[in-house]
Amino acid sequence: MRPVWTALLVYLVAVVAVLSLQLAAVTALVGWRGAIEVEHDALATLLAGVPASSLALIGIAFLAGGRPPSLTLRLCRGRIVGRGLAIVVLGTLALSQALESLTILLGVGPGPALDWIARTMADAPPIGVLLAVVVVGVLAPIGEELFFRGYLQTRLRRVWSAGPAIMVTALAFGVIHGEPVHGLLAFALGLYLGLVTERAESVMPAMICHAANNSVSVVLSAWMGSPESLGANAATFLLSAPVVAAAIWWMSRLPWPQPA
Repeated sequence: MRPVWTALLVYLVAVVAVLSLQLAAVTALVGWRGAIEVEHDALATLLAGVPASSLALIGIAFLAGGRPPSLTLRLCRGRIVGRGLAIVVLGTLALSQALESLTILLGVGPGPALDWIARTMADAPPIGVLLAVVVVGVLAPIGEELFFRGYLQTRLRRVWSAGPAIMVTALAFGVIHGEPVHGLLAFALGLYLGLVTERAESVMPAMICHAANNSVSVVLSAWMGSPESLGANAATFLLSAPVVAAAIWWMSRLPWPQPA
């Protein structure tokens, strides 16, 4: 059980590092610009905080994972490529939209953090949206997938079967997002990305799925926003759910790999 306790300890270190570096980045922003206002300076705050946390996760993943990263972080080509990659990416986008629509149908909404990001993108100039795509859409998924699916899930997989390893990693992924609803959404997405990682025997497809999801979310928030009516969200949920099921069914046809 030593790999499990080591992985959990590294996770706690990662949580502290993420929170500390986000605080340090915002503090540096305040020192540079003077007092900031959360809504008025939201884009600057976002562009300062996200890279700090993402780089922390990337650094910790490589340091804790050891060598070679192709094995310890599953940074290899994997089994899901081409058409299969397109299927799992489409499944990710459908899952994200289905979850968002479900929160609106249930009357809870996606949570303050996601609402704040959506408002920030709606008010951002084109260059701000482009920077957000780079930071939120690309850098954040690289950091989160390298640490959670690359390091944590791979380490747990050494002693556990795929199901518990995916479940615990997704739970840790949800907890680090800090809010109840946002955390549940991240947990559900983490389950899907964990399954992608196991079926692919690589973290690369999950990284691409996560980046596509975040990038599309940033662009849609900037250009269109989310539908607010219950009818539109009900229709979106009903259309998205079969796409998610089809992607999971396709992955189920791949054989389970043996524990690392």
